[in-house]
Amino acid sequence: MQNWLGARVAALHHRTFTRALRRTLVVIFPFVLVGAVSQWLQDSLLNPSGFLYGVLALDAWTAPSVMQVLSSNLMALRAVTLGMVGLAAAFAMAKYTARSYQRDEQMAGLTALSAYLLLALRHGNNGRFNLDWMLTSYGTLLLALLVGYLVGRAFRRWGQPAYLPREVALGEIFHRMFAALRPILIVLTISLVCQGLLNLASYYSLLSQFYGSLQGIGNGNQPVWLKFAVICLTNILAWGGLNGPYYNGQLDLDGSQVAADLNYLLTHHGQGDLPYPYLASVLQKAFANFGGPGLTLALLIALILATNQRDYHRLVRTNLVPVLFNSDYGLAVGLPVLLNPLYLIPFLGLPLLNLAVASGLLALHLFPTPVYPVPTGTPGILYAFFGTNGNWWALLTSLVLLAVDVVGYLPFVKLALRFNDQLPATDQGRENG
Repeated sequence: MQNWLGARVAALHHRTFTRALRRTLVVIFPFVLVGAVSQWLQDSLLNPSGFLYGVLALDAWTAPSVMQVLSSNLMALRAVTLGMVGLAAAFAMAKYTARSYQRDEQMAGLTALSAYLLLALRHGNNGRFNLDWMLTSYGTLLLALLVGYLVGRAFRRWGQPAYLPREVALGEIFHRMFAALRPILIVLTISLVCQGLLNLASYYSLLSQFYGSLQGIGNGNQPVWLKFAVICLTNILAWGGLNGPYYNGQLDLDGSQVAADLNYLLTHHGQGDLPYPYLASVLQKAFANFGGPGLTLALLIALILATNQRDYHRLVRTNLVPVLFNSDYGLAVGLPVLLNPLYLIPFLGLPLLNLAVASGLLALHLFPTPVYPVPTGTPGILYAFFGTNGNWWALLTSLVLLAVDVVGYLPFVKLALRFNDQLPATDQGRENG
């Protein structure tokens, strides 16, 4: 199976999209990593309800005003990194796609940037425009990559060949401007039409309604397999660079059901059959979110065990703490995991295995459903322990599942490492520009 999978991935690698994608992910990685660290610090350390804030008792020896200023600064840093990484991705993807076809890469990148900004504008009151931060953020990275790729293809179709040295005369730049005018106008016209459609979708809250219907499946006492299907969809979207209905365990979607379960536990001294024992968001956060969607903490540990290469260990060191606290964006982009078919099977299969095992143990009443309040930014491996009010069986289950997940990731990590070592240096993203 590994040989078959490796052959299929090798065939995909020769495609323009895949080659441009790898280079784009290398370019945006530093910004994504800074955003991931900012999120970890803001959520867990500087948030009064955060995990590290409570562990370190920061309220006892720090000034609230100082913490608020630090939190605001980190929020701004997060906004211009994770919050706007889609713009950088669209630019870089168009640039490298156009370069593959010997077209004007700079004009293609600027056109993609303008087109994506146009898509993100929303009509507001009094003729003003608002920026849709969801569209420019990491949560819609796949859309940014597709826009950049399509703009690069547009320059291939309607642009002119560009074989340019690094230093060009002003007259040559003037010629490039007119040569790129046709694809620029075509791309921006199409973007205007798409912007109108996106404004309509935003006005009628179509995406919110769609995700709301998916989230409703996870509520109440619907069949467990339906809840697993929604969580699997979330992981598929996360692998592809999109936020799903349960992305990164950050959504509290079962509030009334969680409250009902918690009240039952408090009134029955932690014993008995809960009204809603299999809440999708609770199971996902407790047992299928070690490090982030797809159990990226297990992937990180498997990477440590599988290689001694300096570059990979540097990647591990820079991402270890953020991933431990469920901020896995840097690892997803830097390895990469995003849109990497070599990691798709464990990324989807291992969380489902964890959920099946945890659901079985819940049915056996080995530990209660983890519905007790958990501090923001708590490491995923500890979520079940805190969510069950300190049940040691829940912690042991999480640790055993993590070990199984690491073993499950190891053959795929080794295959990915072997495949990457066979690529030329330029195809590994280590070229200039």
